[in-house]
Amino acid sequence: MKTLVATFVLSALTLGFFPVPTAQADEIKIDPDRYAAIAFSPTTLKYGYAWNYGTRAGAERAALNEVKADDAKNLTWVKYGWAVLVIAEDGAYGYDVVYGDGATDGEAVEKATKQLRKHSDSKIVTTVIVCSGDVKPKVISK
Repeated sequence: MKTLVATFVLSALTLGFFPVPTAQADEIKIDPDRYAAIAFSPTTLKYGYAWNYGTRAGAERAALNEVKADDAKNLTWVKYGWAVLVIAEDGAYGYDVVYGDGATDGEAVEKATKQLRKHSDSKIVTTVIVCSGDVKPKVISK
């Protein structure tokens, strides 16, 4: 069985100046057959997420059920990797995923932030980081 070894890295610059401790070198093994998903409501700014699911459909359903808003939609899903949602002060948002051998949460945060910056320069107020495996999600709010 193939496993992904990732480094759990968060940088203050990528997160929009969140006061975050320096990068840790913890290795995380991700089961390549597990899924994660993130759902979001653009009008309420509520989000939901799911991780460590055996199917994409299961992860998406669980994430959507957490949002509880009429306009909620599944934004993204990932197998064998990381999914990230960043929400700015003005309600703009960006999301992205990275997956496969060597993928890191830091890469996913960077990609999601780049997506957000195409629409807004506002301060990031929430960052949701979800791994497809058995790794507890992180929600960083300012």
